[in-house]
Amino acid sequence: MGKPVKIRKKKSFMFTTRHYSFMSIMGILLGVFCVCVITTSVAFSYGKAGNIDRGFGGIGIFSMILNVIGCICGTISLGERDIYITPAIAAIVLNGVQILGWAAMIIISALA
Repeated sequence: MGKPVKIRKKKSFMFTTRHYSFMSIMGILLGVFCVCVITTSVAFSYGKAGNIDRGFGGIGIFSMILNVIGCICGTISLGERDIYITPAIAAIVLNGVQILGWAAMIIISALA
């Protein structure tokens, strides 16, 4: 028996199928939407010297719930395979900062 012949390997390339996760994009869009809602609510409140309808409170609570959902979407998208993680981290940070802002606003108003 002779020496075994080495099988020459083909040059091959591994192409990944990295993509943007739907959940991370949705988390970013929810965060941007909530920034617009907060900005609009504060602008109307400032324009009317604090005398605004009760509906703005409901809008604020709905916005806070959307921030929590956006944070959850960003966290779920981090668990997916072959995705770009930058949008997921951006969604978590954007929604997390807004949640902290809401919490600070509630604490300040409770203490005042």
